[in-house]
Amino acid sequence: MTKQYNIGILGASRIARKFASDAKSVESAKLYAVAARNLESAQVFQNEFGMVCSYGSYEELVNDENVDIIYVSTPNSFHKEHVILCLNAGKAVICEKPFALNKEEVEEMIQIAREKNVFLMEAMWTRYLPSINKVKEWLTQNKIGAIKMFEGDFGFKSDTEEDIRFNRELGGGALLDVGIYPISLASMVFGMQPEDIYASAALTKQGVDESIWMQFKYPDGQIAQLSASINLCTPRNAYIIGEKGYIHMPHAWSGKLAYLYNSEGKLIEHFVDQTKELGYRFELQEVIKCLEEGKIESDRMTLQESLEITKTLDSIRKLVGVQYEAD
Repeated sequence: MTKQYNIGILGASRIARKFASDAKSVESAKLYAVAARNLESAQVFQNEFGMVCSYGSYEELVNDENVDIIYVSTPNSFHKEHVILCLNAGKAVICEKPFALNKEEVEEMIQIAREKNVFLMEAMWTRYLPSINKVKEWLTQNKIGAIKMFEGDFGFKSDTEEDIRFNRELGGGALLDVGIYPISLASMVFGMQPEDIYASAALTKQGVDESIWMQFKYPDGQIAQLSASINLCTPRNAYIIGEKGYIHMPHAWSGKLAYLYNSEGKLIEHFVDQTKELGYRFELQEVIKCLEEGKIESDRMTLQESLEITKTLDSIRKLVGVQYEAD
C-alpha cells in the first residue's frame, strides 16, 4: 500500500496555488507545509489550503523532518539555488519549469541529485496529462504514420508590464515562461533535439523576449514551427502531422482535448479528458510512483531530456539576444 507523502511548497506563487489545488485530490499526498519570503504570505497560503504549518524562510521548510517532497515554485532565477537547498537536505524535489536558467545550472542540479541519490524532476506538468497519454498511444500505434511536422503556439497577454515575466533579473521572457511548453512537447514527439534552429524575437527595453518565433529542423528532415508570447493572446494549438494523418490538440496547454484525423482531413477518433482538476496532480502522482519504485528520476521526463531541452533554450536565447546574469 502506498504511504502518504507530506508535501512542502517552496514559494507561495500563483502556480503554487494551482499545484496545491490539484494536490488535494491525490490520496497518497498531504499538503503539509509552505514557505515564503515572509511568514505572513506563507500563513495566508497555509490557511487557504488547510496545511499543517508555514514558514517564513526556505531553510526552515527543507529542515522539517516531516516533509517528504518539495515543490519549488520560485522565480526562474532562483530555481538552481532552491533546488540545491532541498537536495542537500535530502528532500525529493519537483521543480517548476524552466528547470533553471541555463545548461550549467541544470548540470549542477543533476550532479548533486545523483551524488546525493535524491529524486529530482522538472515540473513539466503537461507530460502527464490524460490527453497527452492518448496522443502518445496514437503515435505508438502508428495512427498518423511517420511524423514529419509539429506546430505549436502558446501566447497570452500579461495584465501589466510590472509582471515578473518581463523582469530580466528574474529570468523573464516568453521563451522560458511559455515557449518551453511547445518546445518540450516537440522533444517528446520527435524523441530528440533539433540539429538546426532558427529564431526571431521582439525584445522589450529590458532585454527580454515578449514574443518569439522558432523553427527547428531535425536530422531526418522533420520540422517544428513554434511561437510564444507574453504580450499577445494566440490560439494555443498543437498539431502533430504525419504521412497518414494528423493530431490536433486545441488549447493544447490546458490539455483536455485531442483529435485524430486521417490524411484526407476526416476525423477518425477523439479524446476528452473528463477530470475536473487542472491537471497538476498527475505530475505529483508520477513523483510518488517513482519514489515507491525507488527511482531518483522519472522515465517520462528524464533529467537528461530536461538538460537537452535547456541546451535548446540556450541556443535560442543566443540567437535572439536574450542574456541573464547567470550566463
